[in-house]
Amino acid sequence: MKIELPQNIELKKHTGFWKQIGMIIIGTTISLVLTIGTSVMLERKERASDRRLSALMVMGTIEDFANGIDQIVENQRRCDSLCAWLLSVPVDELELMPKETLMDLVYDAVSNSFVSFDKAAENIFSNNLETWKNLGNFQFINNVGDCFTRMHNIEDYWNNRVKEEEKLFDDISGHPEQYPGKYICTKWLRNTNVRQAMVMKHNWLCWLHYQAELMRYTNKQNMSVIGISEKELKKFMEEYHKEIVIEEQAPVSDDFYTPTLKPEDLYTLDVYKKQLDSLKASQE
Repeated sequence: MKIELPQNIELKKHTGFWKQIGMIIIGTTISLVLTIGTSVMLERKERASDRRLSALMVMGTIEDFANGIDQIVENQRRCDSLCAWLLSVPVDELELMPKETLMDLVYDAVSNSFVSFDKAAENIFSNNLETWKNLGNFQFINNVGDCFTRMHNIEDYWNNRVKEEEKLFDDISGHPEQYPGKYICTKWLRNTNVRQAMVMKHNWLCWLHYQAELMRYTNKQNMSVIGISEKELKKFMEEYHKEIVIEEQAPVSDDFYTPTLKPEDLYTLDVYKKQLDSLKASQE
């Protein structure tokens, strides 16, 4: 005997089925949206963190460059003083001084240091240029770009001057007979070009000091634009320059230098030595 269910019961079963399917779809959709949304937020946060780190590295490099220039200026102040004094005394009188003492003074006076900076941060900045543009940080891009251009120019101008002076000293030292003077150092002091370079040292140091302060001022503008404080940058630089300490001792260069090889100890080459001895004997 076939029992027929009331139609309203079948309708409830049908409606319940689709309701369950709908709930599953809604649940899956919500879960998917939450997963994607969370992933996007984490990715954005990670990118923002990366950009901030990149900005800190860039500004840290600029600050390091300015600090390096300050150190050169400080080290060169005594050189400047020595140049001023040596130029004020007739060379004939200077040659009355003990040779070693005078040589030390002149060498210290004309000594120089090269300007250089790490290009790694500049490469990071250049490779992320489109990212900075998309964020609308055009002031930051322009300022940092100007800083790196200025750093290259300072490096070129200063180092070319140093190389020109070194060539001048080397030319005189290489052909001492062509220049008047009792010692090599006084041959330098009697040369017009050398004396002019010594006079100009002071102005070059003033210029270099100004460049350092200008770089530091521009870097403060960078911090303001990007929203990074001097305190945060200082802390980053301290961490960046902190020495990595491990239990293992660093290699010592002297441990890797061995005695020069002696020909009589090169036993693996005996076959060639015998061959050469035979050829020499056949020529006698």
